[in-house]
Amino acid sequence: MNTTDQIDFSRPFMPEELTPFFFTKAYATLTEPQRTRYNQINALYFNEQTMFFEVSLAHTVLGYFLAQPDLPGDLKAGVRQFLAEEEEHSGMFRQLNRRCAPQWYAERDFHFIRVPPLGKAVLGAMSKRPHRFPFLLWLMHLHEERALFFGKAFLKYQDSLEPHFVAAQRKHLADEIGHVRWDEALLDWLWPRTGALGRRINIAIFSWMMREYFTVPKRTALRVVATLVEEFPELRPRHPEFRRQLRALGEDMEYRRSLYCAENVPLTFRRFDVCPEFHAMTAALPGYIPGGNA
Repeated sequence: MNTTDQIDFSRPFMPEELTPFFFTKAYATLTEPQRTRYNQINALYFNEQTMFFEVSLAHTVLGYFLAQPDLPGDLKAGVRQFLAEEEEHSGMFRQLNRRCAPQWYAERDFHFIRVPPLGKAVLGAMSKRPHRFPFLLWLMHLHEERALFFGKAFLKYQDSLEPHFVAAQRKHLADEIGHVRWDEALLDWLWPRTGALGRRINIAIFSWMMREYFTVPKRTALRVVATLVEEFPELRPRHPEFRRQLRALGEDMEYRRSLYCAENVPLTFRRFDVCPEFHAMTAALPGYIPGGNA
């Protein structure tokens, strides 16, 4: 894909079933231009999510492992390639977002994601110590594997989606296959070294983080819809309704089960199955059924 080609704003940027508002009753009442624009705005946020994991988390976590003298040489070489590819991905999604919305991204990577200073400091401190907080590797594995599912969905609908976004996801998908494999190798190296108490503490943090940030539309999902309403003033009277319906998805078990399930993260769930301490994760991830992922 030629990076000088114009972005096609007449097309959606991502499969609509990967967007949270799609699951509300209100979504079906939007006009076609409104649905398309919501999709495009959400896709920019979707790219932010990828960059957040790769810039704010993976870079520091992987850097820690590269500095470990007892990490096997072949795994260290893989991690080094992993890190280089993550940096390449971040640059790709950064450029794509800047081309689509320079008013938001010309001087920063994140417009919708806003981490409070305290949260940023805590996450930064933990990511420098993955030997104490190995849940970060589980979090990376979960979302790297889910990215494979998302990438395949982009390719499935590629004829109807914006070509630059399809091309970016095709590149991302090709590299993520190796990243999932290296995540697993790092978990195999680190998790057995984590004591029983450390495991319980890490799983508790992991479970809280999934409930708070990844399984209920809050904050950023609401900002995306607020941006849509700003661009379509006729929707302003319905903004409270949109917010209520998005928030209600947090109580919709069908929706929550669809976010992380045996279809989109089978490898992670099978790993949960062989570690009894993870069986409690079903409270945070209703799509996880202990023992049902063989």
